[in-house]
Amino acid sequence: MMDTEKQGGNSSRMSSDALQSMTSRNHETGTPPSEDQIRGRAYELYVERGSQPGDAVGDWLQAEREYYNHP
Repeated sequence: MMDTEKQGGNSSRMSSDALQSMTSRNHETGTPPSEDQIRGRAYELYVERGSQPGDAVGDWLQAEREYYNHP
């Protein structure tokens, strides 16, 4: 199993409620999301689209957009 898959287990997966909560805290404190937060959300996006390989960069960028553009 690849390291990414190991790290992306249930502990890295983030529900949309958790993402909203974490994003709100980041906006309130002015801190950018951590790499682990973005990685976890990118992994969740990967799983949501059926765990099909080939769009890791797209998943990462989508996760960043969700964190940085969230109201």
